[in-house]
Amino acid sequence: LAEPGSAERRVADAMRAHPEYVAGTRRPDTWLMREVPGTLSKMGAEAVQAVALADGRALAFKIDDGSARALGPVLARALELLGVDAPVVARIGRSPLLGGAAEVGEIRATF
Repeated sequence: LAEPGSAERRVADAMRAHPEYVAGTRRPDTWLMREVPGTLSKMGAEAVQAVALADGRALAFKIDDGSARALGPVLARALELLGVDAPVVARIGRSPLLGGAAEVGEIRATF
């Protein structure tokens, strides 16, 4: 946890106050920061994700092949395992696979 008044704390506070500037308005990072109080979330290039929860716990991971399509399911599963109980977790975890215009499957995290 960053010390009050430190540069790190100011950045974290700004991210929490304005999550739409972190990732845009229709992105999992923004949804998570808006709907789970005190959370920081940031996706990076090549399928990297970092999340800090208000209670001081954090997680970070990288999808090995660099494809972002599995980020949502992996993030949602990790949050479930940490006990984050919020509707946004299910929304983040939904990743349908389409064949033409029809849903033919989904990406799931199985850990």
